[in-house]
Amino acid sequence: SLPSFLEVKIRLSCFADSIDLAKSRINKAENIVMESLGGWVYGKDNETLEGKVGELLKEKKSTLAVAESCTGGLVGHRLTQVPGSSDYFLEGATTYSNEAKISRLGVNLKLIREYGAVSEEVAIAMAEGIRRTSGADIGLSVTGVAGPGASYAKPSGTVFIAVSDLSQSHCEIFRFYNDRHRNKERSAQAALDLLRRWLLNSIKKYI
Repeated sequence: SLPSFLEVKIRLSCFADSIDLAKSRINKAENIVMESLGGWVYGKDNETLEGKVGELLKEKKSTLAVAESCTGGLVGHRLTQVPGSSDYFLEGATTYSNEAKISRLGVNLKLIREYGAVSEEVAIAMAEGIRRTSGADIGLSVTGVAGPGASYAKPSGTVFIAVSDLSQSHCEIFRFYNDRHRNKERSAQAALDLLRRWLLNSIKKYI
């Protein structure tokens, strides 16, 4: 087990009298790991999370647009690191200010005033807004407190991530720590994984 602040890698190794026997034992061990971790595993060997998301989008022939706040464009950056991402990634908008969320994404000012920019309601409105204005099949959004400047109700590391398709929307809250740089990276990782699980239909969707 090789944990880091972004993910946990599982490395399997064994000793055997032959390569075939070693491969057989590794395969059995891998099956045990997969049975235990199931849908939390996004890839093997050199596969990346953004690469897996791209594969799923291609399989479903779906397009994606992203609205980011606290991540500052990091989700879009990672997605476009994958060759061929232009086949499914339409655009990314870094709507950092409330004014940008309203003018670019069409987020209702009443939502921001009532719930705050860092909230489930605004995250969903952002995802729906970027999907609608870009013409993409799926919208993904991130809004949170990277730190500092936190409040008691929403401390540093509080992040809402939402995804929306043509019929449904879903939002999850994440609570990270006080490290601004790592919070941005964690948020981007969480956003990509939420999208991956959404594309696999492994999370409960609601309207």
